[in-house]
Amino acid sequence: MCAAVIASSLHARLTKDGIDLPENIVHQEIKGYYFQTKEYGIELYKPEQNVNRKVITVYRGNGPLYSPHTQCYSFDDYLLKHVINKGVNVIYEPVQELILPTDHDTTATIIYGKRKPYNEMSVDLVVGAFGVNSRIVSIIENLHFGYLPPKTIKTCIMEIPLSETFIKKSFNSCVYVFALGLKPFRFASMIPKRDYVTVILAGNRDLTKKDLIRFLTHPTVRKKLPDDWQLPEKFCMCIPKITLSHAKKPFADRFVIVGDASISKIYKNGLESAYITSQLAARTAFEKGISNEDFHKYYFKPAHKLLATDNLLGTLILIVSDFITKRNWLVKARLSYVKGKKGSWIANHLNTLLWNMVTGDASYKKILIQALHPLFQIKLIPVTIKAFFINIIKRTIRHKDVM
Repeated sequence: MCAAVIASSLHARLTKDGIDLPENIVHQEIKGYYFQTKEYGIELYKPEQNVNRKVITVYRGNGPLYSPHTQCYSFDDYLLKHVINKGVNVIYEPVQELILPTDHDTTATIIYGKRKPYNEMSVDLVVGAFGVNSRIVSIIENLHFGYLPPKTIKTCIMEIPLSETFIKKSFNSCVYVFALGLKPFRFASMIPKRDYVTVILAGNRDLTKKDLIRFLTHPTVRKKLPDDWQLPEKFCMCIPKITLSHAKKPFADRFVIVGDASISKIYKNGLESAYITSQLAARTAFEKGISNEDFHKYYFKPAHKLLATDNLLGTLILIVSDFITKRNWLVKARLSYVKGKKGSWIANHLNTLLWNMVTGDASYKKILIQALHPLFQIKLIPVTIKAFFINIIKRTIRHKDVM
């Protein structure tokens, strides 16, 4: 239920913290991105400040459903083994219930097990790292300490099995990001993973299998698939929820929630957001305390400032992006102009802007500042005006032909 692209910013954090991913976990290193509109596309290259950073793809589980893979490819399993090697004791049992303390001196109680009678465990601190797609969300909400989960929307993810030879030729180790200007899609991605391509769809409403089929049959998308490709009878797909907002009060005495069930960057970098919130919660617990007040002051406030406030700007950027991508004449004019100025300041600026948008390497605040750069906008004004009048003339001619 995840694109499982390790952005260069997250890869740098993992490396800094001594977590080096082995070759069997890294499914493919991504060399670049390709931004594709309905009629026009432009290849994006790593900005100069990111040139030595890696972007990689992984699997959260052990490969797609119906996959012939037998080896362990799971990124999550690798992290689990990493902490086990650090001395963590893992109990492979589902949580059934959580009892929070009634005062500062009382411990929390976890009730767990696959069948009755369930087991009980008294603990000093409970960390909820379950995610918005877990049944535990409703259990926590029903504890009535003030927690309200984030607003969500359903996306669509599919794994397409293809030959390694074809994927190398068709994708050239690039992630393809589609902004086709079609309702209900906001954007879509096709991510190469050696002998599979992961398709990710995000929209402005809940998506369905019908939306997936509509996307895959679009002429621009079909060009990335073999000529004789057809939708398999059985294939791996899911319709997971992603967040559109942050949770209300994801903490209490001796309890804290991390990851997207708490607060996360919208539409981008869910893994990195989970890593950041986990580190903030851990520092709070070990350096400040585990009370309701401690988590509010040292965990939630910094996380809110870092992610939630930025998400407001992200929402604005996505609205503007939707407006632009639905006007193919405008997108084509701007991209073709910049493409013709390869190596110039404006070409490099647009490349960095689009790179940050599709990868999530920069905050939404930084992306907005880049988009509103005065020189950038001034240079695009005559291009926009010219494209606007050409579009009007073409529409007028078509109207006369119809009459």
